[in-house]
Amino acid sequence: MLRFCGFWFGLALAAQSSGPFAGSPVCGKCHPAQFESQSRSGHAHALSRASAHPLRTTWPLAATEARRAGKFRYRFDGLSLRVDDGADVLAVPMEWAFGAGQQAVTFVSRGDSRFYLEHYLSYFSKLKAFAPTPGQAGLRPSNLAEAAGLLYKIGDPVAGIDGCFECHSTGGLKDLTPAENGVRCEACHGPGAKHAESGGKAPVLNPRRMTASALNDACGRCHRPPASDPAKVDWNFAWNVRHQPVYLSQSACFVKSAGKLSCLTCHAPHEPLATSYDQKCVNCHATRAADCGPRDCAGCHMPRVSPEPPLSFTNHWIGIYRGGAGLKPAR
Repeated sequence: MLRFCGFWFGLALAAQSSGPFAGSPVCGKCHPAQFESQSRSGHAHALSRASAHPLRTTWPLAATEARRAGKFRYRFDGLSLRVDDGADVLAVPMEWAFGAGQQAVTFVSRGDSRFYLEHYLSYFSKLKAFAPTPGQAGLRPSNLAEAAGLLYKIGDPVAGIDGCFECHSTGGLKDLTPAENGVRCEACHGPGAKHAESGGKAPVLNPRRMTASALNDACGRCHRPPASDPAKVDWNFAWNVRHQPVYLSQSACFVKSAGKLSCLTCHAPHEPLATSYDQKCVNCHATRAADCGPRDCAGCHMPRVSPEPPLSFTNHWIGIYRGGAGLKPAR
């Protein structure tokens, strides 16, 4: 699952501006409503210690998984994964948990000074069970170490794990230990210590004052920016749908907005994801909405795509879809 993060390491680093960070609890002293609401969002729980994950108590104890005709068996005993090949047992601690668990949680542990291990098993909320991490189900391990998961090199700008930590945390890293877990206030507003110390006189970045293009690029530092050359994007590759700014930029809604449609047009940044966006659509399509019955605008015009069940992602290429095609609209 983490394999998609490494390429954007350089872009993610650019998001962490220079300057002292305050930490979200300090921000919360003057902005309690935003802090409380954002603390309940998926962004806030994008990264945590496995022992402190909000879904920790729901993970099934003594879960087992057979692999490769029973050659390797897995057992989760609370905070470690035990891999058994019938002769030996390898116990790997679940150190870090990536993902809030709205869909899944992927576990990562440090191997040595050079590598991190992405565990073979992730927890899938829809299944309420552990299952192979996306991208690993088809691998054929030959020993216990390989059966435990995939190794990602530290410091590799293309296939390393550094960018994953950058995009799932706030305030920079020291020896790949985040200053603050999760995507919190200063991930979007920049370092806030001087702002807090000055009683709000020293400015911080306000995304609401950014142009739509700049804002979409900012979100794209971790969600992928709009493609500079759409012809080079494989629009038939289902995994690409999870890169929302790329697809949003192709929408007629975006093109006809004269560059004003941004992520914040529909998403409230300090709140958990909404369950319905009909009113957002009606704000621009009031006359069209009158022709519809009970509505779920996004369900038809932004269909969910499942690149690998049980995961699914909303296609942000807003359009008219026909015949069950969910990757590219008819118009």
